[in-house]
Amino acid sequence: MSFRFFTLFIITIIAFMNSNVHANAIRFVAEDLPPYHYLNAHGQPDGVLVDIAKALKAHSGLEAKFDILPMARAHYELQTKSDVVMLAWLKTPSRALNYQFLGSMCQSSASLIGLKTNSASLESLEQAKKYRVSTIRGYYSEYYLKEAGFSEEHDLVLASHYKSMWHMLYRGRTDFILTNTRTLQRELDELGLDPALLENKLTLHDFPSELHLAANLQFSKAQAKKLRESLAAIKTSGRYDEIVRKWQLLD
Repeated sequence: MSFRFFTLFIITIIAFMNSNVHANAIRFVAEDLPPYHYLNAHGQPDGVLVDIAKALKAHSGLEAKFDILPMARAHYELQTKSDVVMLAWLKTPSRALNYQFLGSMCQSSASLIGLKTNSASLESLEQAKKYRVSTIRGYYSEYYLKEAGFSEEHDLVLASHYKSMWHMLYRGRTDFILTNTRTLQRELDELGLDPALLENKLTLHDFPSELHLAANLQFSKAQAKKLRESLAAIKTSGRYDEIVRKWQLLD
């Protein structure tokens, strides 16, 4: 075998191995939602669930990259790409039929939040139809409210991002917002808004609470199995709890 032929042979093998690694690589995607997942001051993906995903990458041996995207783009990638895993997606009965849910990353309750200066007292979601209720367009909460009879023509005001949603509430452009309470403090701190002006008007006990690692049905079953097993393993080992404590969050 000539030296030139041997060199070409080695280059071909390396290229084949690299192409296999690339083909087996996955992409973790998420929206900008601190402290779960966001771009830090250095422009790098960061957050408690990013750290958990890095632990999954290390345990599973899978090659992976991380992208923080607008929610609509992240959802599109999840729907259309066979290598994409959403870091945290609300598990609902309809979604469970069309996507692979790989394990619970965290839980969060949902509530209608309003200003204390709003004297309205709510005992049911039905009573909130007398007022303007907001959530983020494209979230499951939009579907939830529309299923409950809310509409953009009457009592539903949709925002494109949590920043604009909070500003609408504080400026009196909406009466209540449907949101989870775990990110509330950090979101308000970022916006310079006073959380002491708010109160929980109604906890929605029937709203799904588990945020899961999720992929579409075309995602590799073998890789899905590795991620499920790795998530279970880091929870059993205590690594999951260690990461959550680092971020001063309670699961």
